[in-house]
Amino acid sequence: MSTTFWVLILVSFTFINVVTSLNLWFGKVGSFLAMILMVIQLGGSAGTYPIQLSNGFFEAIHPYLPMTYSVNALRETLMIGGSAKSDVMVMFGIFVAFTLIMIGFYMFKQLKIKKINYKHS
Repeated sequence: MSTTFWVLILVSFTFINVVTSLNLWFGKVGSFLAMILMVIQLGGSAGTYPIQLSNGFFEAIHPYLPMTYSVNALRETLMIGGSAKSDVMVMFGIFVAFTLIMIGFYMFKQLKIKKINYKHS
């Protein structure tokens, strides 16, 4: 299978983890934050047109957006033919970070459940 396929798999799992983590920790507010994040990434990831043509806000947040690295990795694997290792490593780091956030959420919930005193009636 091609490298592009594996990059797409990693990107999809990464964004699934980001959205799921926000939803778990913040509920409906997390859903709203995920939507805002996705909309901001459309303008700030340089996927539609070069970042140099964007305003200062998008240029400032460009290096901090996960979609920036997915767009760069896909450009490398589809058209340029260079190495996408650095972009893939950043995406993998984001994937691991948000996986740990989800694990932390479930560990926190488990501790809360253990503290409940069950009484038999």
